[in-house]
Amino acid sequence: MNAKQIGNLVRNKRKELGITQAYLAAVANTGVRFISDLENGKPTVELEKTLHVLRVLNIKLGVIES
Repeated sequence: MNAKQIGNLVRNKRKELGITQAYLAAVANTGVRFISDLENGKPTVELEKTLHVLRVLNIKLGVIES
């Protein structure tokens, strides 16, 4: 999975829930710009904030060691 795919996952889940970027940003205690960057797949978004947004959206992210 890459940044673009994670961004698409976040966008799709947010839209499925019927919430705006502004609402998600408020609930996740981030800025709207961060949510936009995340959804657009910006590869340099902060990992901890990204993980927090995923938790807020109840998106589970797994790691498989190879």
